[in-house]
Amino acid sequence: MKHTDSEKVFVANAHPSIMVDQIRVRDVASTVLQKECKGGGRVNIVLATDADLADLNSKYLDRDGSTDVLSFPMGDDEHIVQEEHIMGEVYVSLDRARQQAKEYKVSFAEEVDRLVIHGVLHLCGYDHERARDARMMKAKERDFLEIFR
Repeated sequence: MKHTDSEKVFVANAHPSIMVDQIRVRDVASTVLQKECKGGGRVNIVLATDADLADLNSKYLDRDGSTDVLSFPMGDDEHIVQEEHIMGEVYVSLDRARQQAKEYKVSFAEEVDRLVIHGVLHLCGYDHERARDARMMKAKERDFLEIFR
């Protein structure tokens, strides 16, 4: 069964009080997948709290404190579900997105978009460990943000 790109993205809002346009989040993630991860599988986007990301950061990355976005690629065969590969999961802190939107003087929706784009780019194999890679990733973020302005 062939899925459209938007059908490959599942969005769940696990935050108890901040609401987000989940269709927009799905569309943003789908656009990145289509343009950067050709042949990729399903992606789960979880919109969560700062505390949720702090727990994940500690449990899986052995880092203290929260962060704005975490990506967990799932590249092995144990994540094949109904003949569809799960590419990974992206967790976005809506608390941090709200705080950063004020700090960066952008709308909350734009900051959520940026974090979703950043997380999905990680699933597509991009990173920002080296300066050159960080510049490339930032440029891609800006290009995708322009699509949704």
